[in-house]
Amino acid sequence: MRFLLVGFCVSLLAEAQSGPVIRLFPVDDTARDSAFRSYVGKLRSAVDGRKTDALRKLVDKDVVVGPENEDKGWTKFVERWRPDDRENSPVWKGLSDLLSLGFIQEHPSLFLSPYLVWRFPDNLSMSGHLVAVKDKVEVRERPSPNSRPVATLVFDVVRQLGELQGGEELVQWIPVQTLDGKSGYVNARDVMSPLMPRAQFGKQRGKWILIALEGPEQ
Repeated sequence: MRFLLVGFCVSLLAEAQSGPVIRLFPVDDTARDSAFRSYVGKLRSAVDGRKTDALRKLVDKDVVVGPENEDKGWTKFVERWRPDDRENSPVWKGLSDLLSLGFIQEHPSLFLSPYLVWRFPDNLSMSGHLVAVKDKVEVRERPSPNSRPVATLVFDVVRQLGELQGGEELVQWIPVQTLDGKSGYVNARDVMSPLMPRAQFGKQRGKWILIALEGPEQ
């Protein structure tokens, strides 16, 4: 009888932890503004070449890099993001990710990136979840591409259950649980954390410019 009660309690716990599926579909409004599209091209060129001088021309002199009043300006930007460190600076990887995920036009003078940060549900913890950034991402029973799929993600939000794990063919896997309760492993390249750099781009005197770049503590 005790084993039956334990099984019943485990079942209730699983139901309590599961919920409706939440999906964050990609958004990219870049094409809606030709001037912003041109700006994105210049930003991409600066990022691809890791050119600090070119990047500075695309950044507002009062760019915001943190929550405090003094967290702004190019000097603070350099201190926070270290763009001159071409190999180890977080800014180049961060901006490259933003470029790959697209931009949301919030209003005619403001674009935001990435969608998975700005559209993340308020009722979920960013630190405990990941977002599938590809369509038809397989959640596998074991950390292997040959393992049986237990679920398929369509830009779903999922719970992260642990840290990166190595696998076959140098692929890294992350243990996750879907919001409706299915557990398994996803390819780390197919998901992203909402705890990633986030940017705002404003239109000033007719020109687009990066007005804020914030993110997790370095």
